[in-house]
Amino acid sequence: MKNEIEQLNALLDNLKISRNDAEFYKAEKKSMLELVTTREDYLLASVKQEESELIVAGLETQIRTMALQLNEVMADLPDRVSVKMFSIVQISDEQKAKEWCIDHFTPALKLDAKTFEKAAKDGNIPADLATVTKEARAQIATKL
Repeated sequence: MKNEIEQLNALLDNLKISRNDAEFYKAEKKSMLELVTTREDYLLASVKQEESELIVAGLETQIRTMALQLNEVMADLPDRVSVKMFSIVQISDEQKAKEWCIDHFTPALKLDAKTFEKAAKDGNIPADLATVTKEARAQIATKL
């Protein structure tokens, strides 16, 4: 028993050292990132990236709009763009849809596991649907 406790204490000491190392390197990375992200060339690259992304978004919108217009008049589109048909579903009344699914189409219903588990712990779920047991878990102090 004494040997196991010594082993456990050695493991805890190693864990403390490893946690300290992890925090040190996390702080190192953070300070390095701060150095890089405050450099003038990085700031300029960030601005240029945002500008380029806005241009890309605008061009994509123009291309999509033009392709849809040309598709309507049956024009041949370049190979680099296509028009596809997608089925779009709009649920007009979510509550009515849920009620209908309860009676007619249960595969569309999704169990909210967290809410169900809480209700089980509170004793509100029948025992044949869920059981609540106790489980021992070791917790390690954050400050070693």
